[in-house]
Amino acid sequence: MEIGGFLEFPELKDTERKESAYYYLTNLYEDYNFFADGRQAIKSVLLNTEDIRNKTCYLPAYLCDSILQSFRELELDVKFYPHRELLKPVLDGNIKDSLVYLIDYFGTESVSEKEIEELLDGDNLVILDVTHSILDKNRFSLTHENLYLIASLRKMFPIPDGGIVYHSDQDFKSSDIPPKKYKTKLEAMILRKQYLNGSDKLKWVKEHFLNLNQEYESYKYDSLVEPQSMPLTSCYILKNISITDITDRRWQNLTFMYEKILNMDLLLFNLDNIKSPFILNLKFKNENERDFIRKKLIENDVYPPVLWDIKGYVPEEFSYERSLSKRILMVPIDQRYGPPEMSKVIEILNSVEMV
Repeated sequence: MEIGGFLEFPELKDTERKESAYYYLTNLYEDYNFFADGRQAIKSVLLNTEDIRNKTCYLPAYLCDSILQSFRELELDVKFYPHRELLKPVLDGNIKDSLVYLIDYFGTESVSEKEIEELLDGDNLVILDVTHSILDKNRFSLTHENLYLIASLRKMFPIPDGGIVYHSDQDFKSSDIPPKKYKTKLEAMILRKQYLNGSDKLKWVKEHFLNLNQEYESYKYDSLVEPQSMPLTSCYILKNISITDITDRRWQNLTFMYEKILNMDLLLFNLDNIKSPFILNLKFKNENERDFIRKKLIENDVYPPVLWDIKGYVPEEFSYERSLSKRILMVPIDQRYGPPEMSKVIEILNSVEMV
């Protein structure tokens, strides 16, 4: 079985309303708005901030390029801030009346609630990216008129696309523009499911759904970010999948990997640091070692993502972040898999000698 790659179309079931992923997402916060994807969620917050062009926007030097897209399009004043070990932000305590973008990296609470409150006390607008920590309920206990929690939902849930903004802004403007192009991704998800479940895995089918997925990703990067409503198909899927099944399976898989891996030095975080089971993070001594293990995994049909290759858009002065991006590797532990798949990965990691 192949391990990794974008989430295929899921098995839907008649889930109790309060058990559904949709119910979970819509009961974390009093006010929220869905969008067609995560970058649109970001853009919507920026467009809802009247004096945004007068603010300096502080962004983390370890981030996905898609986060930058809306800031670039609006030609905002962007400054990067650095991190220390374990991706802990290093923020100037004198930041005032600015926008600060924070990321809960890989399901950890990289910034404490107290630190967020201190930023808000400085009349700052804070965007907390909870894409990786959406399963951490504690992250949603803090409310403030200048605090926005955003997430790209397709990273955790098997939907064509979707984003969400949690806020306390009674005047927040959403979007009623229909979603565009998402059917390309939906087709890719359906074909991937048929391919994985089929007895005859035709090469052209795989090539086709990979091309469709790339076509959709390219469209998103090449198009102006325009807030649109979330696809109804995504809503339907979220209403017919179990949040408990997703959460429990991810925790089981992540815990299994921590218990079975022999070289504990490969683990970026201690298990206690992780509050939301997103992915298994591995760190290596150098880029060659990382790429050697990645090659071995791919040879065994395990496809580990690299989040993120930042050298093209983060300045060289951020040496910690640029070095980490060359040494880090992620192993999927999502709800599609169980002990057989996780054991396969562990066997590879425990048997390969480093170069």
